[in-house]
Amino acid sequence: MDRKLIKHILKEETEITVNEKRYLDKVVSLLLNDIYVSDVDSVLVSFGSIGEAWDQNLFHDETEEIVHKDENFNLLGWDYYFDEEDVYDEGYYFRINKPDEHYDFDEFQMEVMYDWFDSLVMAGRLGYDDNMGDHGEWYLINYDLIVRSRNIPFTCTLWRNELENRYEMSNCSNPTNRIGLMRELIEKYSVSKSEHLNYSIDKFYSELPSKILSFGVDLKIEGQTNISEGVVDDFIDFGKDTLSLDDDFTINLVDNGGDLETLANYDIENGEINVLTKNRAIPDIIRSIAHEMVHHKQNNRGELTGKPEEGEDGSPWEDEANAKAGELVRIFGKQYPEIYDL
Repeated sequence: MDRKLIKHILKEETEITVNEKRYLDKVVSLLLNDIYVSDVDSVLVSFGSIGEAWDQNLFHDETEEIVHKDENFNLLGWDYYFDEEDVYDEGYYFRINKPDEHYDFDEFQMEVMYDWFDSLVMAGRLGYDDNMGDHGEWYLINYDLIVRSRNIPFTCTLWRNELENRYEMSNCSNPTNRIGLMRELIEKYSVSKSEHLNYSIDKFYSELPSKILSFGVDLKIEGQTNISEGVVDDFIDFGKDTLSLDDDFTINLVDNGGDLETLANYDIENGEINVLTKNRAIPDIIRSIAHEMVHHKQNNRGELTGKPEEGEDGSPWEDEANAKAGELVRIFGKQYPEIYDL
């Protein structure tokens, strides 16, 4: 048999149809609806010294980030000096307001961390009780969180990074979680083909961060612009009001662009907008959102049929989307100029 014909047959056997994809997307949405976030442990965690904190596996990452990055310890009022002409000079650390008091690295590491603790107490992100212990103790206010599912054995820890004032996701795609998802897909939703299982599980994990963000968790996602400050949500509300749109469409912010052929797309059948966020500035992200929202407006007016030429450069639909998106971003940028600093 001809190799091209074999390749074509295999492609047809593994290709997911539009209707199958629509069903699988709904299934993934149902799986995500079962996800919730809770505290890992609410028992009071306290410590009277940096050593006690380290013994409890607290602030190890933050310590590394503070003591080894000038910009971090500079913000805490510290600086470092060494004689560039003396190859044997080990240098010294000093408080900027007390330049004559010199500290070696070990002394500096302890002192700067205590200064950081004090700054967290002032900011209300760390507690301090001078009646605890012999000399007072600090105690945690913000704990790690855990992601769970109401119906399947699924757990994933969100580690608290107090330096960045947000959470970091651990490896949620571990074998136990994947087996739990797979079993649910097969037994409850009759999703059994391998390509359908892989598609559903991959989509679940690609949309899980957005689901966690929807709970108000300030989540750090590697390689993704920090979009959890509310700027994007504010722009979406602004775009809806300006374009007179109802809530008959959805917007998905996608970190992994593997499923997107472009930076953004719009599905005229289900009103779903997908926008790639990885390594993109906020103005670019909201411009893409605005562009696709204009297409949704065109769809509501009955102007889109799904023909390829409607999405080609220079078409009246693309020209309108480009022009209106630029206008929306300019107006929003005047009201919120800080978007250009994000």
